[in-house]
Amino acid sequence: AGSKLFTPYTMTTSPPSSDDDLLPILQRAIPTATSYRHADGIISQANAEGARILARYPSTVSEKLQDDDDDGDGDGDGDGEMAASDTANRRSHEHDSRLVVSASQPHRRDVGEDDYEETELFLKRVRASTYAHKSWTDMRRTLVYLRTEVRFYNEFVPLLLSSSSSSNSKEESRTGLRDTIPKCYHAAYDLEGLVRESSPATDVRAPSPFPATATAPPPSLQRKGGHILLQSLSTPSRFQSSPLPPRQSLSCLRSLAEFHAASLGNAPLLTLASRRLSPAGGSYHLRFRNPEEVRRIEESWEGFRRRFWEGMDDIVKQGRGRDWKRLLEKEGVANLGRRMRDMAEWVSDRLTPGAEEDGAVLVHGDFKAMNVFLPSELQTHSPDVTTTIIEPHDIHAIPPAILIDFSCVGIGHPLSDVAMHIAHALPPHHLQNGGEDRLVEAYLLALERAVRGRRGEKKDSSWTFPREEARRQYRLACVDYARFIMGRFWRTASPETFENKRGSGNTTLINRDVDAAMAFVEKVDGYLEMFEKERERECGKE
Repeated sequence: AGSKLFTPYTMTTSPPSSDDDLLPILQRAIPTATSYRHADGIISQANAEGARILARYPSTVSEKLQDDDDDGDGDGDGDGEMAASDTANRRSHEHDSRLVVSASQPHRRDVGEDDYEETELFLKRVRASTYAHKSWTDMRRTLVYLRTEVRFYNEFVPLLLSSSSSSNSKEESRTGLRDTIPKCYHAAYDLEGLVRESSPATDVRAPSPFPATATAPPPSLQRKGGHILLQSLSTPSRFQSSPLPPRQSLSCLRSLAEFHAASLGNAPLLTLASRRLSPAGGSYHLRFRNPEEVRRIEESWEGFRRRFWEGMDDIVKQGRGRDWKRLLEKEGVANLGRRMRDMAEWVSDRLTPGAEEDGAVLVHGDFKAMNVFLPSELQTHSPDVTTTIIEPHDIHAIPPAILIDFSCVGIGHPLSDVAMHIAHALPPHHLQNGGEDRLVEAYLLALERAVRGRRGEKKDSSWTFPREEARRQYRLACVDYARFIMGRFWRTASPETFENKRGSGNTTLINRDVDAAMAFVEKVDGYLEMFEKERERECGKE
């Protein structure tokens, strides 16, 4: 499972010369579209490629956005799983909004070049052949990411938008969530012969569909994959950034709380999600990863620790970080790889709730800074945005962000998303002197307000998230994220690779900033010690 399938000759950084299948996809959003052009280059990432597309249509028709607000398609409060399934099936091929053009006058055959207008859309595509160079375990994960995101938009967004147990607050709660998820105009995939429809997302041991003797991908692979056609968020009113100051982080956490609140306590929806999305949400969930990452984590950590200890003097001289040698020499830190390997399953199990467990939600699963579009009023040229000190209640006055990339959605504990976000996006100086605790508390306040709003409760009464349980979840999630980083990225990391990635916003901060990485190691060492003692107590009772 760990070996490469084929030589990477199929790897591309630009679209094929012919995109003859693209116009029919665009016509799902704009039925009168006649042609298109790329607004700029292709965005190629590890598991997908994206492009801003300008679709052309006759200006003799007027464009408007049409939303299907029919509330009769489903009740997310669950009259049982059957109701949710029926709704999902009815929505499985068309999301609840699309761009529609209606004729302002009869369409003429003699439309001139000046009689066309353009609308920008964003197209996310996964072509299976592009990833044939990966091991089957990793290629399958890429394909499952596609399947999960298509199902999320087609089947679950309508359920989340319609779910509310209080008719008095329904419009308010729908609007809040609607503002945090991009509109999807069409999403589809074809993975027949690669990933079975019934195959769980977390089935990393699924056998390869390719013959062991194959030296090149089969021609049929060129036709496999899928796409998601979304509203374009590349406008003056939105921007992306990484790392983030606290006030921009609050915008992300406010939207995350709205997203989590939409599924909290909805057992029928979560039960459906465990089958159609993933019973264990998260790009870094242990069940989703290549088992070799944990098996080799002790070796990975020892190499990382040695390289950074040896390079620490140069790091300090060049002003790239503090002197962390003493931390790396600490006995517990020196043994962090072995300790993490021994605790990996124990920690992961406690972050994997069942669909009917209290506190279970749909987690985003990859909540990094670049999976968010922030409102323009939070650009860093505004003095109040760069302020280090924030108070938790500030989150209620912060405009929400729009979340993107739902390829890793599944069931989990909500603080898993929060822990990844803070480690990925926040510089260590923003987390000192209680800054980290204030961010977590701000998220909890936003979650409580969102849940109360959906239930029709008063803003300052009733449902609360137990703080001790929240802190425990957060600490477990920090350890779990560290296990992923150590096994996946730090195996080859060095002071040189950190420097090369310093400006890469899509890379987690703890894999490109020395102080962020070492402060995270110091924190995780302490959290892991707490849970090692907890496990010892559990074993003593058995």
